[in-house]
Amino acid sequence: MNTKKSRDRYYLLLFILPGLVLYTMFVIYPFIASLLLSFYKWAGVGPKIFVGLGNFKELLFGAFRGDVLNALIHNIYFFTATSILELGLGFFVALMLASNIKKASLFKTIVYIPNMIPMILVGFLWGLFLNPQVGLVNQTLKTIGLGFLARPWLGDATLAFPTIILVNVWRNLGFYVLILLASILNIPNELMEAAYIDGASPWNVVWKIIFPLSIPTFRTLLILMFIWSFNVFDIVYALEGAQAGPFRSTDVLGTLFYRTAFGGLGSGITGMGLGATLSVFIFLIIMPVSILYVHIVERKEK
Repeated sequence: MNTKKSRDRYYLLLFILPGLVLYTMFVIYPFIASLLLSFYKWAGVGPKIFVGLGNFKELLFGAFRGDVLNALIHNIYFFTATSILELGLGFFVALMLASNIKKASLFKTIVYIPNMIPMILVGFLWGLFLNPQVGLVNQTLKTIGLGFLARPWLGDATLAFPTIILVNVWRNLGFYVLILLASILNIPNELMEAAYIDGASPWNVVWKIIFPLSIPTFRTLLILMFIWSFNVFDIVYALEGAQAGPFRSTDVLGTLFYRTAFGGLGSGITGMGLGATLSVFIFLIIMPVSILYVHIVERKEK
């Protein structure tokens, strides 16, 4: 019996070993290396100078504080706007697709197609569409007689970030529709049939039955969106570049990290150290919220 248990443990270890090795190489090791590097001044080459918490002091209380605060506010804005739009629209579209409309499978495919396009390609395409001179968006507005609405969408400091958010919604909406649709279809039909027999309106069925039973799915999607929102980089980089223009109006923590660590924003030898410190700062925002979420979910399940 002991021999069989030992053999089972051996096979179990053998199966998880490749994943464990990859996870260690690409997650655990980079995190530990970044954490250690955050205590040093380093330009990427040459000697490292130990500064203790000096980089954190510079990040939170020094001249770098304004850039961090500006990027952090944009991350919070991004999370709030995408949560409302993607979950709200996703739930509405999922309801439509769950109502046995004609060609539902075709609509599901159409809605999900943008999610299959790599984000960097999405940025390239929408950069062309939003070109103020020859872009499809402004040309369409002019064609239908709404030329007065044409704008330099990515060149206006007040419009650039909302435009990026809308592009992100267009690209990711299909994923949330798919998950919420699965949640809605998993609700027993008997509950809704009984409600209709009792005289409930379709709105009451949605508000009193479908939405409450979909809340666990909303919670899971919300924490995923929080994590993704504070790691957002690619769509901003693809549409506005590492400088996050115009005038840093689209800057997020991801682009700020990129410029700090690799683009020479940090002065002299401090670049890589400040970049590592910023990555640890992002981690310290995400991790407590994730732990709190798990704690709340476990309490509710008990």
